[in-house]
Amino acid sequence: MLSPLDKEVLRSWSRHAVAPRLARVMGRPGTRRGARDDGPRIAVVGNCQSYGVAYGMKLLEPLATVDRFTMIGHSYVTLRALARTLATYDHVFVHEFLPGHLRNGGDSQDLVGLLPKTRLFGPVCFAAFHPDLVFIHDPTRLHGYVTGPLGPYQSALCLFAYLKGLSLDMANALFNENVFEAVGYLDMWGEASRELVETARDKFGLDLSAELMSWSRRGVFMYSSVHPMGFVMCDVARKLLESAGLSPRAINSHYYDIDELARSDIFPVYPPIAKHYGVQGSYLFKCENHHISQGVGDFLTLPQFLARCYEAFAGHDRAELANPRVEGWLADEASSRILIKLARENLAAGLTPAL
Repeated sequence: MLSPLDKEVLRSWSRHAVAPRLARVMGRPGTRRGARDDGPRIAVVGNCQSYGVAYGMKLLEPLATVDRFTMIGHSYVTLRALARTLATYDHVFVHEFLPGHLRNGGDSQDLVGLLPKTRLFGPVCFAAFHPDLVFIHDPTRLHGYVTGPLGPYQSALCLFAYLKGLSLDMANALFNENVFEAVGYLDMWGEASRELVETARDKFGLDLSAELMSWSRRGVFMYSSVHPMGFVMCDVARKLLESAGLSPRAINSHYYDIDELARSDIFPVYPPIAKHYGVQGSYLFKCENHHISQGVGDFLTLPQFLARCYEAFAGHDRAELANPRVEGWLADEASSRILIKLARENLAAGLTPAL
């Protein structure tokens, strides 16, 4: 089966090479699909955030031709085939990616070696709103993760409770402010901000400090620690276009917003954390729904989410459920003792939130 990247490479050659040549051979003027627009040709290659960046670039440069190439999963496309495809574009922006996506290997640095005009950029990651969200790497898959009710998004506290053999009620009782304070969930803003700004600046040459301040003033700007909202992606698109010497126009991006990542899983901002930052929070987990024409999708309350997680964990061996943070809690007797003590106290006090 062809991957999204395979289809996008074929589509690019069809639109920008095959169709115009056929039109000339047939003596017909180039069709809109095959003709080049008045603006530059721009390629955006990357993970799930790349659609938002590509859409933002098209919004900011409406005369440009903007094509997105999805670097998720494995494809039949080789590194050289991808480089040849991208060489036909005026500007190429690429998320940093690891080997495993392309046939015969190759990563983003290898692509830069073949195509020096490539501009690398990183994803927007910010954990302060969702400090409990972790990933459990699946050792049987190169870039895969253990999945649960919200795909790869897992709760560190839930995993800890499961591995300690706690009941679902005890697990539920962990989701309170005293526990969040004990594990440092209320002190993540500074570290998350530094990581975002310094990585973008030092590794990719983008200064997002002013943008981060602007996003923060709007309240919550992430659907999860790795999925930003649409206006964030539009700001990143603007910075990238400016770095390439283009002059994107001013536009109310919210008016034209198509928030692709809103269709994916959404991890809630827990109420005590939300209160700490002066925003609205909940314990309502949204399940992905990429086919909105077929239904409105599903949500899970905290007890439902925990129960589904326990069911998913039960399908794996203990060795497959490893996460560095949780392993640290389990290995430290004092930390484990404090968490279990707080859970018991909260349960006795009836502090088992649902929404």
